[in-house]
Amino acid sequence: MTKIMTAFWFVMTVLIGVGTYWISHEVERLERRYASIQSEILDEQESIHVFQAEWSYLNSPARIEKLAKEYLKLQQIQPLQMASIDNIPTDTDAKRYRLDKFGEAVAYMPAPRDRPSDRAYDEAAENMIIDGPSAAIPAPADGEGTQ
Repeated sequence: MTKIMTAFWFVMTVLIGVGTYWISHEVERLERRYASIQSEILDEQESIHVFQAEWSYLNSPARIEKLAKEYLKLQQIQPLQMASIDNIPTDTDAKRYRLDKFGEAVAYMPAPRDRPSDRAYDEAAENMIIDGPSAAIPAPADGEGTQ
């Protein structure tokens, strides 16, 4: 009985030692992974900082004004180019256009037609010829088609 208990405790000691060894290596692996992820986060934060600086440069009003003067060739608005309130389209004119995702009128949109009533379907069914011969399939001649 003592030999069995000694063997049991020896096996348990070996298993605990192997488990402790495995856990310590797993912790070291996770610590290395954590350090690499932290390094990646710092790199990303630095690149975000650089992009924000670049964005603020690209969107500076002085730069945009210089580029607009160079490439757009815009002129000052003349008083005659202004519209009066009488030139604003009425509500009926607005119904003739559809709005895109930016809220601008882009194309003529016809008014939707009314749906046909149930009576229209009944009238169409009454005018149909159901039992008449079909024009697509000729009737068989005498003696043909029978065996």
